[in-house]
Amino acid sequence: MIVVAGTFAIAHMVPSPPARKVKPVKNPSPPAYYAYTVQGDVYNYVSHGTSYSETVSGRYAKVRSTATGKLLATISPPKPYNDFSLITADASANTFVFGAMRHWERNENQSLRLMRRNQRTPMKFLVLHITPRGHTQLSGLSLPEKLAPGQQPSIALSPDGARLAVAFGGGPEPAYVQMITLATGQTRQWVMPHTSWTPLLSGMGAWTANGRTLLFGQMPVPASRPRPVTFPVRHVRPATTTRVWLLDTAAPGTRLAASKRLVLHAPAREYPNAQPSITPDGTTLIMPTGTLVSWPVRARGALAVYSARTGRLRRTLAPWTWRTNVHAGGRGGQPSQLVAWSNWTGSQLIVLQPRDELNVLGSVTGHTFTPGESVLLRQQPSGYQWLQDALRAGNGAQVSW
Repeated sequence: MIVVAGTFAIAHMVPSPPARKVKPVKNPSPPAYYAYTVQGDVYNYVSHGTSYSETVSGRYAKVRSTATGKLLATISPPKPYNDFSLITADASANTFVFGAMRHWERNENQSLRLMRRNQRTPMKFLVLHITPRGHTQLSGLSLPEKLAPGQQPSIALSPDGARLAVAFGGGPEPAYVQMITLATGQTRQWVMPHTSWTPLLSGMGAWTANGRTLLFGQMPVPASRPRPVTFPVRHVRPATTTRVWLLDTAAPGTRLAASKRLVLHAPAREYPNAQPSITPDGTTLIMPTGTLVSWPVRARGALAVYSARTGRLRRTLAPWTWRTNVHAGGRGGQPSQLVAWSNWTGSQLIVLQPRDELNVLGSVTGHTFTPGESVLLRQQPSGYQWLQDALRAGNGAQVSW
């Protein structure tokens, strides 16, 4: 386990710093390291012969070598925090940032008061650096604002690892996107005073390689007072479009609404499944889409590829179909497609892909998905099995390359 050595204090805000020239980070192959979250118990006990437990998807984080699968570090949230709900990395994967939340429940008798306390308790942030010799250095990171899970925060580290983008707010409160320079503490902020949604950063695929354009989506804010259920209950179709924004971080101004907005239409008879990512060259958006044909019998989906200039759907990649034999018993889980890494143009991807009733890690080259660990780098497959198992098992498990 790694011990937190110190704390970076980030304090002062700048209105609109001069444009910063950043050399594009081109990675023809996946970086040397990756990190992912592993599920675990917040509490686990036996009472009167009955077992009780509560599991979260980010109880720990593991950092491994891409080439060999060697485990560099297992990181626990600083006590009493117990769930890494946020994770991001720079393009070279030499710097990672983790955000931890605290679940207050200690036994099965959960109360609404404790659940609300979970959402109000400020999060803790850590930054991990990997040295050229492969040693890890972990420190605390203090952001300019205390962020709580109820503010729906998301983070994305810039390709060069120098700046951290943070998004939060929305609904009855203003929506914010902040860009924090870790070395100096300078913070630039964009605001949208009135919006019904929260800006969402996907972590992987949020930045272009030149460190100038930042992609964020729109996450609906849950209503504080749920609407009463009326009968008969009518079938509600999910949205067939998703809205994303491209923020030019080098342009002057503080208005978040000045960002470029795109409306992405899902392929026919499918729906968006996740936040899209932008390729490092800034030309393409990639978004998992899918639909339930006759659940639990069959579902299908694909990766939808869009123009980052117009939002037009160009093509679909790596189609999948998920069939469940309800009489024989399925192999467990639900279909999940995740883009874990992209090369410069998006012509090669590492993805988690539904296949034969299992979510399988593999690569997409051209239009075709190829399962198997050794295909990714044609090197030792060790470590990919652990990553695949974590992504399969953890509902909400995350990975950063």
